[in-house]
Amino acid sequence: MTDFVGRTHVHLRPLLLVGPPGGGKSRFGRRLGEVLGVHVWRVDAARSDGAAFGGTDKRWYSAEPCHPFLAIAQGRIANPIVLIDEIEKAPTRSDYGRLWDSLLGFLEPETAARYPDPALQTSLDLSLVSYVATANSIDPLPSPIRDRFRIVKFPKPRPADIELLLPAVTAEIAEERGLDERWIAPLAQDEITAIRRFWHGGSVRKLRRVVEAMINAREGTVVRQ
Repeated sequence: MTDFVGRTHVHLRPLLLVGPPGGGKSRFGRRLGEVLGVHVWRVDAARSDGAAFGGTDKRWYSAEPCHPFLAIAQGRIANPIVLIDEIEKAPTRSDYGRLWDSLLGFLEPETAARYPDPALQTSLDLSLVSYVATANSIDPLPSPIRDRFRIVKFPKPRPADIELLLPAVTAEIAEERGLDERWIAPLAQDEITAIRRFWHGGSVRKLRRVVEAMINAREGTVVRQ
């Protein structure tokens, strides 16, 4: 939060969250934007190359502006967060340029303030855009990318964290079912004890599956009664 000292707007230094899969890194990045009140634009690094992220030339039939500008346009604010999921899985083929190489120009304030968008054919000021990336490991990442990101190790959820995680997991299940979370009663202590037998820390995805099974079993019992 020290990034905000003296600022009149929300802007983060490039942040890279590193931790085991399923630990909630992507959710944290999305929630960070929601809590700060800024739009979040998600990029799946495994499906992105340099040309797609940095914009395609107007001479091509499918010309498209760079992703940071699209994030600004969709969010209608100058300082959205661009969330780059699993950045270490970006394609390494150079046919259309690597995502890692394209990203460098956006991470430097000097070049981000004068980015020559190939589709719009004009310079854009993208200096207020924040970048949050997630990775399971930094080993595949080239050193220029590592140097530009502030790397934070994302902790692996522990069994002791289960009661802190359950309300968020339950709320997410309710949202996906189109329900107000108040329609799902909090898990009882015996249900939490049962969940502990199947979840011993680690992947929040696995915890979610266990909780969902517990809620389904509860609803099935209500129907039979």
